[in-house]
Amino acid sequence: MVVWLAEDKTHKEEAQTIVLMDREDIQLVRRLRLWLEHLASFGVTEGPLFRHVLKNGKPASAETRAKKARKRGEHLRPQVINERVKYWFTVAGLVGDGSPVTSHGLRAGGATDLAVTEATDEELEEAGRWAKGSPIPRRDYVQPAKNAKRDLFAKVPLHNLARRGDSLDPPTP
Repeated sequence: MVVWLAEDKTHKEEAQTIVLMDREDIQLVRRLRLWLEHLASFGVTEGPLFRHVLKNGKPASAETRAKKARKRGEHLRPQVINERVKYWFTVAGLVGDGSPVTSHGLRAGGATDLAVTEATDEELEEAGRWAKGSPIPRRDYVQPAKNAKRDLFAKVPLHNLARRGDSLDPPTP
């Protein structure tokens, strides 16, 4: 799937083309087709792919958004994405580690998964859309992943109690 972005936070005024490979477990192409069919069922065949959806499930149109969001029109507000992620997390019955659940977790989770598989710095930067040379992927995802893999106490010798005749059983009276 080829995705075109007009711009993003890191690449201001710079269009981006991203290739996403379909995977059996995620099924990007099937899900995109379903979404496009849903939009088409309401007569939406052009414009933003990710758009505001009204409470009744109908995609927002220029007419329905004209009073409240003239500038944004049919596009989603970033806060709506964050609210949806929190909602879906709760509906799915997922439990967090105490940290707030946010849409940034989608980006962070991908970066963490890549770091665990020992992706290169360049691969992390490209996948997470960070600027080249950004310290964020290495500091926030690669280093914690590396630390999780190593046991700082692995070099401490194990004490073989049985060899010395000691027992882990409590002494008998």
